[in-house]
Amino acid sequence: MNLTRRLLAFVVVAALAFGGGLGVATFLYRGATTASASGQADAFRQVLTDLQRSYYRPVDAARLGRSGITALLAALHDPYTVYFSPQQARQFNRQLSGSYTGIGVAVAAKAGGLTITEVFAGSPAARARIAPGEVIVSVNGVAAAGQSEGAVVARIAGPAGTTERLQLRRPAALPGRIDLTLTRRAISLPLTTSRLLDAHGIRVGYVSLGSFSQGAGARVRQAIAGLQKRGARWILFDLRDNGGGLVSEAASVAGDFLPAGRVVVTMQGLHSAREVVKTSGGPPTSLPVVVLVNGNTASASEIVTGALQDHHRATVIGTRTFGKGVVQTVMPLSGGAELKITIASYRTPLGRDINHKGLEPAIVVAPGAGASADPVLARALRFIAAGH
Repeated sequence: MNLTRRLLAFVVVAALAFGGGLGVATFLYRGATTASASGQADAFRQVLTDLQRSYYRPVDAARLGRSGITALLAALHDPYTVYFSPQQARQFNRQLSGSYTGIGVAVAAKAGGLTITEVFAGSPAARARIAPGEVIVSVNGVAAAGQSEGAVVARIAGPAGTTERLQLRRPAALPGRIDLTLTRRAISLPLTTSRLLDAHGIRVGYVSLGSFSQGAGARVRQAIAGLQKRGARWILFDLRDNGGGLVSEAASVAGDFLPAGRVVVTMQGLHSAREVVKTSGGPPTSLPVVVLVNGNTASASEIVTGALQDHHRATVIGTRTFGKGVVQTVMPLSGGAELKITIASYRTPLGRDINHKGLEPAIVVAPGAGASADPVLARALRFIAAGH
Protein backbone atom coordinates (compact mmCIF):
# COMPACT_ATOMS: atom_id res chain seq x y z
CA MET A 1 0.00 0.00 0.00
CA ASN A 2 1.34 3.40 -0.96
CA LEU A 3 0.18 6.81 0.17
CA THR A 4 0.03 7.97 -3.44
CA ARG A 5 -3.19 5.96 -3.47
CA ARG A 6 -6.15 7.75 -1.94
CA LEU A 7 -6.46 6.19 1.48
CA LEU A 8 -9.62 7.30 3.19
CA ALA A 9 -10.57 7.46 6.82
CA PHE A 10 -14.09 8.74 6.50
CA VAL A 11 -17.44 8.00 8.15
CA VAL A 12 -20.31 9.62 6.29
CA VAL A 13 -20.29 8.34 2.70
CA ALA A 14 -21.39 10.62 -0.12
CA ALA A 15 -23.75 8.12 -1.74
CA LEU A 16 -24.67 4.48 -2.11
CA ALA A 17 -26.59 3.34 -5.18
CA PHE A 18 -26.34 1.44 -8.46
CA GLY A 19 -26.05 2.76 -11.95
CA GLY A 20 -24.58 0.16 -14.27
CA GLY A 21 -26.54 -3.08 -14.29
CA LEU A 22 -24.93 -6.25 -15.56
CA GLY A 23 -21.71 -4.57 -16.69
CA VAL A 24 -20.84 -3.46 -13.16
CA ALA A 25 -21.86 -6.75 -11.61
CA THR A 26 -19.59 -8.54 -14.05
CA PHE A 27 -16.77 -6.09 -13.41
CA LEU A 28 -16.93 -6.71 -9.67
CA TYR A 29 -16.20 -10.35 -10.37
CA ARG A 30 -13.10 -9.56 -12.42
CA GLY A 31 -10.81 -10.45 -9.55
CA ALA A 32 -12.36 -13.85 -8.85
CA THR A 33 -9.55 -16.41 -8.74
CA THR A 34 -11.19 -19.50 -7.27
CA ALA A 35 -13.25 -21.96 -9.27
CA SER A 36 -16.19 -21.35 -6.93
CA ALA A 37 -16.14 -17.55 -7.38
CA SER A 38 -15.67 -17.86 -11.13
CA GLY A 39 -18.57 -20.27 -11.32
CA GLN A 40 -20.79 -17.89 -9.35
CA ALA A 41 -19.90 -15.05 -11.72
CA ASP A 42 -20.80 -17.21 -14.71
CA ALA A 43 -24.05 -18.26 -13.04
CA PHE A 44 -24.94 -14.62 -12.30
CA ARG A 45 -24.46 -13.64 -15.93
CA GLN A 46 -26.38 -16.68 -17.17
CA VAL A 47 -29.36 -16.06 -14.88
CA LEU A 48 -29.65 -12.47 -16.09
CA THR A 49 -29.33 -13.58 -19.72
CA ASP A 50 -31.98 -16.28 -19.30
CA LEU A 51 -34.34 -13.86 -17.56
CA GLN A 52 -33.98 -11.32 -20.35
CA ARG A 53 -34.59 -13.99 -23.00
CA SER A 54 -37.34 -16.04 -21.38
CA TYR A 55 -39.10 -14.24 -18.51
CA TYR A 56 -42.78 -13.59 -19.22
CA ARG A 57 -42.48 -9.88 -18.40
CA PRO A 58 -39.89 -7.24 -19.35
CA VAL A 59 -36.74 -7.51 -17.23
CA ASP A 60 -34.93 -4.45 -15.88
CA ALA A 61 -31.32 -5.69 -15.86
CA ALA A 62 -30.09 -2.60 -14.02
CA ARG A 63 -32.56 -3.15 -11.18
CA LEU A 64 -31.61 -6.82 -10.87
CA GLY A 65 -27.95 -5.90 -11.02
CA ARG A 66 -28.48 -3.36 -8.26
CA SER A 67 -30.03 -6.05 -6.09
CA GLY A 68 -27.02 -8.28 -6.75
CA ILE A 69 -24.51 -5.58 -5.88
CA THR A 70 -26.49 -4.58 -2.78
CA ALA A 71 -26.65 -8.17 -1.55
CA LEU A 72 -22.96 -8.73 -2.31
CA LEU A 73 -21.80 -5.73 -0.29
CA ALA A 74 -24.40 -6.17 2.46
CA ALA A 75 -23.02 -9.65 3.13
CA LEU A 76 -19.76 -8.00 4.26
CA HIS A 77 -21.56 -6.17 7.11
CA ASP A 78 -19.20 -3.27 6.42
CA PRO A 79 -20.94 0.13 6.07
CA TYR A 80 -17.76 1.68 4.65
CA THR A 81 -17.44 -0.56 1.59
CA VAL A 82 -19.86 0.97 -0.91
CA TYR A 83 -20.52 1.28 -4.63
CA PHE A 84 -20.67 4.72 -6.25
CA SER A 85 -22.47 5.30 -9.52
CA PRO A 86 -20.60 7.66 -11.90
CA GLN A 87 -22.62 10.63 -10.66
CA GLN A 88 -22.12 9.71 -7.02
CA ALA A 89 -18.41 9.12 -7.61
CA ARG A 90 -18.12 12.66 -8.92
CA GLN A 91 -19.95 13.96 -5.86
CA PHE A 92 -17.69 12.01 -3.52
CA ASN A 93 -14.53 13.24 -5.23
CA ARG A 94 -15.74 16.83 -5.13
CA GLN A 95 -16.39 16.45 -1.41
CA LEU A 96 -12.82 15.28 -0.85
CA SER A 97 -11.59 18.32 -2.78
CA GLY A 98 -13.56 20.64 -0.51
CA SER A 99 -16.82 21.11 -2.41
CA TYR A 100 -19.91 19.14 -3.44
CA THR A 101 -23.47 19.53 -4.68
CA GLY A 102 -26.22 19.21 -2.11
CA ILE A 103 -28.17 21.06 0.55
CA GLY A 104 -25.31 21.92 2.94
CA VAL A 105 -25.52 19.63 5.96
CA ALA A 106 -23.28 17.13 7.69
CA VAL A 107 -24.95 14.04 9.14
CA ALA A 108 -24.08 11.16 11.46
CA ALA A 109 -25.85 7.97 12.51
CA LYS A 110 -27.01 8.14 16.12
CA ALA A 111 -29.33 6.13 18.33
CA GLY A 112 -32.28 8.32 17.34
CA GLY A 113 -31.60 8.05 13.62
CA LEU A 114 -29.60 9.85 10.95
CA THR A 115 -28.99 13.18 12.68
CA ILE A 116 -27.88 16.52 11.27
CA THR A 117 -24.70 17.57 13.05
CA GLU A 118 -23.81 20.75 11.16
CA VAL A 119 -25.46 23.22 8.80
CA PHE A 120 -23.15 25.21 6.52
CA ALA A 121 -23.61 28.96 6.40
CA GLY A 122 -25.33 30.27 3.28
CA SER A 123 -26.48 26.80 2.16
CA PRO A 124 -30.03 25.81 1.16
CA ALA A 125 -30.34 24.05 4.53
CA ALA A 126 -29.29 27.20 6.37
CA ARG A 127 -31.79 29.30 4.45
CA ALA A 128 -34.49 26.76 5.36
CA ARG A 129 -33.46 27.11 9.02
CA ILE A 130 -32.55 23.47 9.44
CA ALA A 131 -30.70 23.05 12.73
CA PRO A 132 -28.21 20.55 14.20
CA GLY A 133 -29.93 17.84 16.21
CA GLU A 134 -32.84 17.39 13.80
CA VAL A 135 -33.32 13.82 12.56
CA ILE A 136 -34.04 12.87 8.94
CA VAL A 137 -37.39 11.04 8.78
CA SER A 138 -37.75 10.69 5.00
CA VAL A 139 -36.24 11.86 1.72
CA ASN A 140 -38.53 12.25 -1.31
CA GLY A 141 -41.20 10.27 0.48
CA VAL A 142 -38.96 7.29 1.30
CA ALA A 143 -38.66 6.60 5.02
CA ALA A 144 -35.15 6.70 6.45
CA ALA A 145 -35.93 4.12 9.14
CA GLY A 146 -34.57 0.71 8.25
CA GLN A 147 -32.36 2.11 5.48
CA SER A 148 -28.56 2.18 5.58
CA GLU A 149 -26.88 5.49 6.26
CA GLY A 150 -25.34 5.45 2.79
CA ALA A 151 -28.69 4.83 1.10
CA VAL A 152 -30.29 7.82 2.83
CA VAL A 153 -27.36 10.11 2.06
CA ALA A 154 -27.52 8.97 -1.57
CA ARG A 155 -31.10 10.23 -1.83
CA ILE A 156 -30.07 13.59 -0.39
CA ALA A 157 -27.31 14.01 -2.97
CA GLY A 158 -28.07 15.07 -6.51
CA PRO A 159 -27.30 17.50 -9.34
CA ALA A 160 -27.37 21.24 -8.76
CA GLY A 161 -30.77 22.76 -9.52
CA THR A 162 -32.79 19.65 -8.66
CA THR A 163 -35.15 19.57 -5.70
CA GLU A 164 -35.73 17.17 -2.85
CA ARG A 165 -38.47 16.77 -0.27
CA LEU A 166 -37.16 16.35 3.25
CA GLN A 167 -39.07 15.50 6.41
CA LEU A 168 -37.27 16.16 9.68
CA ARG A 169 -38.02 15.37 13.31
CA ARG A 170 -37.11 18.06 15.77
CA PRO A 171 -35.37 17.38 19.10
CA ALA A 172 -37.48 16.61 22.17
CA ALA A 173 -37.31 20.25 23.26
CA LEU A 174 -39.09 21.25 20.02
CA PRO A 175 -41.43 18.33 19.28
CA GLY A 176 -42.97 17.86 15.87
CA ARG A 177 -42.03 17.20 12.27
CA ILE A 178 -41.29 19.65 9.50
CA ASP A 179 -41.65 19.15 5.74
CA LEU A 180 -39.31 21.07 3.43
CA THR A 181 -38.55 21.26 -0.27
CA LEU A 182 -34.97 22.33 -1.00
CA THR A 183 -33.04 23.01 -4.19
CA ARG A 184 -29.58 21.49 -4.33
CA ARG A 185 -26.62 23.68 -5.30
CA ALA A 186 -22.83 23.67 -5.26
CA ILE A 187 -21.50 23.92 -1.71
CA SER A 188 -18.00 25.04 -0.75
CA LEU A 189 -17.12 23.28 2.48
CA PRO A 190 -15.67 25.54 5.20
CA LEU A 191 -12.37 23.78 5.84
CA THR A 192 -11.03 25.83 8.78
CA THR A 193 -12.17 28.63 11.02
CA SER A 194 -9.91 30.43 13.47
CA ARG A 195 -10.04 33.21 16.04
CA LEU A 196 -8.36 34.48 19.21
CA LEU A 197 -9.97 33.67 22.55
CA ASP A 198 -9.19 34.84 26.05
CA ALA A 199 -8.65 32.53 29.02
CA HIS A 200 -8.32 34.94 31.96
CA GLY A 201 -5.69 37.01 30.22
CA ILE A 202 -4.07 34.16 28.24
CA ARG A 203 -4.41 34.49 24.47
CA VAL A 204 -5.69 31.23 23.02
CA GLY A 205 -5.68 30.46 19.31
CA TYR A 206 -8.82 28.54 18.33
CA VAL A 207 -8.71 26.46 15.11
CA SER A 208 -11.63 24.33 13.92
CA LEU A 209 -11.16 21.80 11.08
CA GLY A 210 -14.27 20.69 9.19
CA SER A 211 -12.81 17.73 7.28
CA PHE A 212 -9.56 16.15 6.16
CA SER A 213 -10.09 17.04 2.51
CA GLN A 214 -7.28 18.16 0.22
CA GLY A 215 -5.21 20.96 1.70
CA ALA A 216 -6.30 20.45 5.32
CA GLY A 217 -2.76 20.25 6.67
CA ALA A 218 -1.68 23.46 4.94
CA ARG A 219 -4.81 25.32 6.05
CA VAL A 220 -4.34 24.32 9.70
CA ARG A 221 -0.67 25.31 9.50
CA GLN A 222 -1.57 28.74 8.09
CA ALA A 223 -4.21 29.29 10.76
CA ILE A 224 -1.80 28.43 13.57
CA ALA A 225 0.93 30.68 12.15
CA GLY A 226 -1.49 33.60 11.91
CA LEU A 227 -2.69 33.12 15.48
CA GLN A 228 0.86 32.90 16.80
CA LYS A 229 1.67 36.22 15.11
CA ARG A 230 -1.29 37.70 16.96
CA GLY A 231 0.13 36.55 20.28
CA ALA A 232 -1.53 33.18 20.88
CA ARG A 233 0.09 31.21 23.72
CA TRP A 234 -2.05 28.07 23.39
CA ILE A 235 -3.81 26.27 20.54
CA LEU A 236 -7.34 24.91 20.88
CA PHE A 237 -7.81 22.45 18.02
CA ASP A 238 -11.49 21.61 17.52
CA LEU A 239 -12.20 18.26 15.81
CA ARG A 240 -15.78 17.91 17.00
CA ASP A 241 -18.14 16.66 14.27
CA ASN A 242 -15.20 16.07 11.92
CA GLY A 243 -15.96 12.78 10.15
CA GLY A 244 -12.51 12.36 8.59
CA GLY A 245 -11.16 12.30 5.05
CA LEU A 246 -7.78 11.56 3.52
CA VAL A 247 -5.13 9.68 5.52
CA SER A 248 -2.44 11.74 3.80
CA GLU A 249 -4.04 14.90 5.19
CA ALA A 250 -4.25 13.31 8.65
CA ALA A 251 -0.47 12.83 8.49
CA SER A 252 -0.05 16.42 7.30
CA VAL A 253 -2.21 17.82 10.12
CA ALA A 254 -0.38 15.70 12.71
CA GLY A 255 2.84 17.20 11.34
CA ASP A 256 1.54 20.66 12.27
CA PHE A 257 1.96 19.62 15.91
CA LEU A 258 4.61 16.85 15.91
CA PRO A 259 8.25 16.88 14.71
CA ALA A 260 9.15 15.11 11.47
CA GLY A 261 9.64 11.37 11.73
CA ARG A 262 7.02 10.72 14.43
CA VAL A 263 4.65 7.79 13.90
CA VAL A 264 1.09 8.92 13.14
CA VAL A 265 -0.63 5.62 12.40
CA THR A 266 0.14 2.01 11.47
CA MET A 267 -2.05 0.22 8.90
CA GLN A 268 -2.26 -3.38 7.80
CA GLY A 269 -4.71 -5.54 5.87
CA LEU A 270 -4.96 -9.10 4.62
CA HIS A 271 -3.67 -8.12 1.17
CA SER A 272 -1.36 -5.25 2.15
CA ALA A 273 1.88 -5.15 4.06
CA ARG A 274 2.18 -3.31 7.34
CA GLU A 275 2.68 0.40 6.67
CA VAL A 276 3.86 2.97 9.19
CA VAL A 277 2.83 6.54 8.37
CA LYS A 278 5.08 9.23 9.84
CA THR A 279 5.09 13.01 9.96
CA SER A 280 7.21 14.99 7.53
CA GLY A 281 7.68 18.58 6.47
CA GLY A 282 8.60 21.79 8.23
CA PRO A 283 8.86 22.54 11.94
CA PRO A 284 5.60 22.23 13.92
CA THR A 285 4.18 24.71 16.38
CA SER A 286 5.71 24.50 19.86
CA LEU A 287 2.63 25.92 21.60
CA PRO A 288 0.76 23.68 24.05
CA VAL A 289 -2.33 22.09 22.52
CA VAL A 290 -5.83 21.12 23.63
CA VAL A 291 -7.95 18.97 21.26
CA LEU A 292 -11.75 19.08 21.47
CA VAL A 293 -13.65 15.91 20.47
CA ASN A 294 -17.12 14.37 20.57
CA GLY A 295 -18.98 11.28 19.40
CA ASN A 296 -18.82 12.47 15.78
CA THR A 297 -15.03 12.86 15.83
CA ALA A 298 -14.14 9.95 13.58
CA SER A 299 -11.63 8.23 11.34
CA ALA A 300 -8.90 10.66 10.23
CA SER A 301 -9.85 12.86 13.19
CA GLU A 302 -9.27 9.89 15.49
CA ILE A 303 -5.96 9.14 13.78
CA VAL A 304 -4.72 12.64 14.59
CA THR A 305 -6.20 12.70 18.10
CA GLY A 306 -4.72 9.28 18.90
CA ALA A 307 -1.30 10.34 17.64
CA LEU A 308 -1.30 13.52 19.72
CA GLN A 309 -2.45 11.54 22.76
CA ASP A 310 0.16 8.80 22.37
CA HIS A 311 2.99 11.31 21.88
CA HIS A 312 1.80 13.30 24.93
CA ARG A 313 1.47 16.34 22.71
CA ALA A 314 -2.09 17.41 23.57
CA THR A 315 -4.75 17.23 26.25
CA VAL A 316 -8.01 15.87 24.85
CA ILE A 317 -11.29 17.27 26.20
CA GLY A 318 -14.88 16.32 25.36
CA THR A 319 -16.63 12.96 24.96
CA ARG A 320 -15.56 9.57 23.64
CA THR A 321 -14.93 9.60 19.88
CA PHE A 322 -16.81 7.59 17.25
CA GLY A 323 -14.54 4.54 16.99
CA LYS A 324 -13.74 3.87 13.33
CA GLY A 325 -10.44 2.03 13.08
CA VAL A 326 -10.41 1.03 9.41
CA VAL A 327 -9.31 2.78 6.21
CA GLN A 328 -10.58 2.63 2.64
CA THR A 329 -9.34 3.22 -0.86
CA VAL A 330 -11.29 3.96 -4.03
CA MET A 331 -11.08 1.60 -6.98
CA PRO A 332 -12.26 2.77 -10.43
CA LEU A 333 -14.94 0.78 -12.22
CA SER A 334 -16.12 0.92 -15.81
CA GLY A 335 -18.09 3.94 -16.96
CA GLY A 336 -16.83 6.24 -14.21
CA ALA A 337 -18.27 4.27 -11.29
CA GLU A 338 -16.13 3.56 -8.22
CA LEU A 339 -15.91 1.05 -5.40
CA LYS A 340 -14.89 2.42 -2.00
CA ILE A 341 -13.49 -0.59 -0.21
CA THR A 342 -12.06 -1.20 3.24
CA ILE A 343 -8.49 -2.43 2.81
CA ALA A 344 -6.89 -2.21 6.26
CA SER A 345 -7.35 -1.63 9.94
CA TYR A 346 -5.16 0.84 11.78
CA ARG A 347 -3.52 1.29 15.16
CA THR A 348 -2.41 4.41 17.00
CA PRO A 349 1.36 4.92 17.56
CA LEU A 350 1.16 2.95 20.82
CA GLY A 351 -0.71 0.11 19.11
CA ARG A 352 -4.22 0.91 20.31
CA ASP A 353 -7.12 -0.54 18.31
CA ILE A 354 -9.95 2.01 18.53
CA ASN A 355 -12.46 0.30 16.22
CA HIS A 356 -15.91 0.31 17.86
CA LYS A 357 -14.21 1.69 21.00
CA GLY A 358 -13.19 5.26 20.26
CA LEU A 359 -10.76 7.42 22.18
CA GLU A 360 -11.37 8.48 25.76
CA PRO A 361 -10.63 12.16 26.52
CA ALA A 362 -8.39 13.07 29.43
CA ILE A 363 -11.18 15.38 30.62
CA VAL A 364 -14.72 14.23 29.92
CA VAL A 365 -17.34 16.94 29.45
CA ALA A 366 -20.83 15.84 28.47
CA PRO A 367 -22.64 17.97 25.89
CA GLY A 368 -24.98 20.42 27.58
CA ALA A 369 -23.21 20.15 30.94
CA GLY A 370 -23.02 23.50 32.73
CA ALA A 371 -24.49 26.89 31.98
CA SER A 372 -22.28 27.69 28.97
CA ALA A 373 -23.61 27.46 25.43
CA ASP A 374 -20.47 25.43 24.65
CA PRO A 375 -19.48 23.65 27.87
CA VAL A 376 -16.61 21.74 26.21
CA LEU A 377 -14.98 24.94 24.99
CA ALA A 378 -15.61 26.61 28.36
CA ARG A 379 -13.97 23.70 30.19
CA ALA A 380 -10.97 23.86 27.88
CA LEU A 381 -10.50 27.57 28.58
CA ARG A 382 -10.70 26.93 32.33
CA PHE A 383 -8.10 24.18 31.94
CA ILE A 384 -5.75 26.61 30.16
CA ALA A 385 -6.40 29.42 32.66
CA ALA A 386 -5.55 27.10 35.55
CA GLY A 387 -1.98 26.98 34.27
CA HIS A 388 -1.86 23.41 32.97
